[in-house]
Amino acid sequence: MIPSRTTLRTAALASLAVTLTACAPTPPAASARAIEGRLLAPCCWTQTLDTHESELATALRDEIRTRVTRGERADAIEDDLAARYGERIRAVPRGRDPRAHVVVLVALAMAAALVLLARTMRRWSTPPTRAHDRTDATLRPRDDTDRRLDDELARLDD
Repeated sequence: MIPSRTTLRTAALASLAVTLTACAPTPPAASARAIEGRLLAPCCWTQTLDTHESELATALRDEIRTRVTRGERADAIEDDLAARYGERIRAVPRGRDPRAHVVVLVALAMAAALVLLARTMRRWSTPPTRAHDRTDATLRPRDDTDRRLDDELARLDD
């Protein structure tokens, strides 16, 4: 059964809606753990604060947790730490959320799968062409061998 055009349009619109939702700006992270995951440890610049083990990283984690419990916004905390240690402290550039790309990629993969499914269903629904029905140049003309074989088969049938 071939999916109808309405079904394909509905699926395409659903994929577009998912993509547009993923591209919408996301609110800043409100948890201390999320902020720690967005900032690099300024002692070595190799790991984020949520995974790094050093005195400075521990002190910064404590500061972030205290400020979050006081109700400070995540943007304000990140901006303050960036002012103290430089923009290099940001593991993720300001205003970007890499998780949004995952949703976009999933939506694109779903759209591609839908197109492939539609092509496969169309191919399955068309009747196959038989070799003896074709009249293209790939078929060779009959020769003496074909005639002799036909004669032998006819004799066997008798």
